[in-house]
Parts: sequence; structure tokens; C-alpha cells
Amino acid sequence: MLSVLNQLPELIAFVESVESSSFSAAARSLGTTPSAISKRVAKLEDRLGVRLLQRTTRSLSLTAEGGAYYERVARLLQELDEANDLVISGGKPQGKLTISTSLDLGQWFLVQALPLFLTQYPEIQIDLRLSDRLVDLVAEGIDVAIRLGDLQDSSLIRRHLGQTQFVLCAAPSYLDTCGTPTTPADLVYHNCLRYLFNGQPLSWEFWIDDTWQTIPVSGSLNSDNGGALKNAALAGLGITRLLSFQVQPELENQQLISLFPDQLPPGLVVQALFTHSRNISPRVQVFLEFLTVYCTGSGLVK
Repeated sequence: MLSVLNQLPELIAFVESVESSSFSAAARSLGTTPSAISKRVAKLEDRLGVRLLQRTTRSLSLTAEGGAYYERVARLLQELDEANDLVISGGKPQGKLTISTSLDLGQWFLVQALPLFLTQYPEIQIDLRLSDRLVDLVAEGIDVAIRLGDLQDSSLIRRHLGQTQFVLCAAPSYLDTCGTPTTPADLVYHNCLRYLFNGQPLSWEFWIDDTWQTIPVSGSLNSDNGGALKNAALAGLGITRLLSFQVQPELENQQLISLFPDQLPPGLVVQALFTHSRNISPRVQVFLEFLTVYCTGSGLVK
């Protein structure tokens, strides 16, 4: 144990250098000089007998051995910080919890849950990052990612939180002007506003005559943003298909009218992704427990 403690300055210098992307930035963060940081990392490499970082005049990058070593050491240092926090706080989870989620899921679902969570755990501070791109949880310091869809990443632990539902809907003003379709086949005569995925509009399927059938719909607007489609539908432009959590308030106050609810396929699953299940931090643990209960009771996902 003593030898590990003696290496702590070297380990901290290494992790901070990786996360800061330079010895200079690491030195500023740790209150020392770039040369001191460089010497600590070099001493660690000499001790291990492997090169952990590739150095250029402008940047640092991890070697293959360095990447594997960084993931384990960063986790150990994080757990040490969390152990300190847990003792200082008297066993109550506290500190920063960094969450990544998509724009739509963050704006229309997660932000509704967070006020209640923070009321229950006032010692936790949320760092919420909204992005539709896939993030690297380790490299970007993400504690947990909340995502739509069954993401198959073998390096991450997944926890199922719920199942969304597709909702086909339109504003009363559109239905008054253009008529209400009586069967899914009638949608070919309507202005259908579709979601773009990888540049292509998603097809619309319906349960018809005991089988799933695709209706060849089209319209004047396609978008890769659910908010744009909802606002267009609210303005009376056409009929759109979104996920339940995106339109629940508008359905409840009848700004949007649901169509063919019993003939739509299930929506996307909601998953929590994190890097490891053993020694999971108290902040992540209570957040996952809270979110599982919240998803079940909110009605936003099934």
C-alpha cells in the first residue's frame, strides 16, 4: 500500500495530463510547473517500463497501453474522491454528477425529472450535457449517459429504464381544414411531417390486418429535430409522428390530437449507459434508482 501511496503524485499528474491534453494545462490545474508534470509522468513510465503518452510539441496522445492504464487509474482516483466525499458528507451522496443525453430527451424528459431528484439529493450538482452525437464516457468524463434506442456497445453497462410510445398527431386546425383520416391508408392524401434519421425520413408502419404495413406517406417538411416537427404540427402544417414524452402536454390540453393509437409500433427504449457496475459511485447509484422509479411513474415512458 505504501508504494501505491508514493506513486500518487505520478498517477495524478498522468491522469490530469490526459484529461487536460497537455502538461501545461495539467500544471496550471495542479499548481505546479509543466516540467514537474512531465518528470512525474516520465518517472511513472520508467517504473512501469512502458510508454503511456505520445508527445509532440503541440499535443499529447495515449498509447494503447496508456489508454488501458488511464481508464483504470482514473477510476481509482475517482473512487478515492468519492470515498472522501462520502465520509465528509456523512454518507449522503454529494458532488458533481455529469450526465449526457440527447437534445430531445434532455429538453422534454430529463429536465422534468431533475428538479425532483435535486430536491431529494441537494448535495449533488448536475452537469447536464445535451448532444445527439455519441460520446466517449471515459474520455469526456461522463458519469452516465441517457439514450434512446438499443445501443450495442459491449464496453458499457446498460440499464433499461423504459419504453417510449410512438404518437401520430395533428393540431385541430389542420384536421378541421384537411379532414381527419379514418384509416392509416388515408394518410397518403395528407401532409405528413417526418423525422429524418441519417438524412433519410423514417417510414411509418401500422398494424393492419394482423400485420405491420408501411404506408407511403409524404409531406412538405422533414426534419431531424423533434421540436421543429412538433411546432410545425402545432401551427397546423400537417400530421407528424413523435415519441410520447415529446408531446404529452400538448395531447393532454388537446393542442394536438392523437390518431390511430392502437395501430402504431412501440417507440424507442430508454437506456442508461455507464462504464462499470462494480464500485459504482453513490451519485450514479442513487440517480439510476431515482430515474428507474420516475420513468415507471411519470407516464412519459412505459
